[in-house]
Amino acid sequence: MGGHRYDVAVVGCGMLGSSAARRLADAGCDVVLIGQPEPSDHRNHTGVFASHHDIARVCRTIDPDPLRAWLAQRSVEQFEMLTARTGINCTVGTGHLWVEASEGVDLLALADERFDLGCSRRPAAEAMAAMSYLSLAEGLDTMYEPAPAGYVDPRAHVRAEVLAAVGASATVVDALVGSVTVSDHCVEVGTDVGSISADRVLLATGAFSGHGDTPVTGLDLEYALHTQRYLQLDDDEAARLAGMPSIIAKSADPDEDFYLTPPTVDPRGRTVLKVGKPQDDHVRASATDLAAWYRTDGDPTFATRLDRTIGGLLPGLRWLDRWTTSCVTTYTPTGHPMIDALNDRVFCCIGGNGYAAKCAPALGELAAGMLLGNSWPSEVDRDLFRASFAA
Repeated sequence: MGGHRYDVAVVGCGMLGSSAARRLADAGCDVVLIGQPEPSDHRNHTGVFASHHDIARVCRTIDPDPLRAWLAQRSVEQFEMLTARTGINCTVGTGHLWVEASEGVDLLALADERFDLGCSRRPAAEAMAAMSYLSLAEGLDTMYEPAPAGYVDPRAHVRAEVLAAVGASATVVDALVGSVTVSDHCVEVGTDVGSISADRVLLATGAFSGHGDTPVTGLDLEYALHTQRYLQLDDDEAARLAGMPSIIAKSADPDEDFYLTPPTVDPRGRTVLKVGKPQDDHVRASATDLAAWYRTDGDPTFATRLDRTIGGLLPGLRWLDRWTTSCVTTYTPTGHPMIDALNDRVFCCIGGNGYAAKCAPALGELAAGMLLGNSWPSEVDRDLFRASFAA
């Protein structure tokens, strides 16, 4: 396009790609960030999709995995920096409530102590007394993490990262990438609006890493196909639930696990509560299969399970309207993103493993640092982020 050759082309304008692009631009790199905008009609969209097209994702530091807790805590000040820099609120500090048996909450207490989060631990009965709208199973324990824990607005985060990157002289191209070709001299990124040249490329293509002809086709990735329930609330119901934290609940029966984000206003101006369940059934799927899933509204049978969950958690909840959406989570063998160099010109940052949203700024920092030649943080086991290809 115009014969210009960039230092780095970042393919994928999601939470990880936009964060890495902003970091690279801040460091003085001539960066182009390439990705498709959100589809206006998901049922008839023929391109790729992105998981950040959502109203809210749980945001917290407490985590049974110490590395994830470190990445989340490192992201907190970066979310705040982006808000100060762009005026876009990336996170909402409603607080976060984790519900589980005492042994699981013991692991969360380690993160509370390590980062001095000011969490409060109490039996489920006491949590219900403080949040009268909740109904929790007996015998469980809870850990409450105060603000800035709550939820991240993934669309807002991407808007803020892109605005900050452009402010640091990055170029943004709305386009669908169909190929990435590597030569001895450069990388050519083929898009539906023309070819883009760069010295190096960072592929942050999420679930659609198998789309087109690129060097990350064949990575060892699996996918969980999610159905999420959304409920539109009236003003009175939203007021009754005012102050609700985001919630993650785990039980002896994994089918009873769920996550919830509290009432928030969606792009159409509706006040919406969201509930979903983690899904352990991981599948191998092509980009064509995943696109077909995204064009649906999810699994209606699974939606019925979500209705039972929300009915048990919030007895008597009233709603004006309800619907479901489909989403995809990308998993790697190590449980952490593949942030690695495939050769001297091609790098990747792929595989959120269900935690990338709350850690996106720190993960983007790792990816950008890799291209900038920065030392890998001592707190992070480098081998957990190596790329691998399916056999």
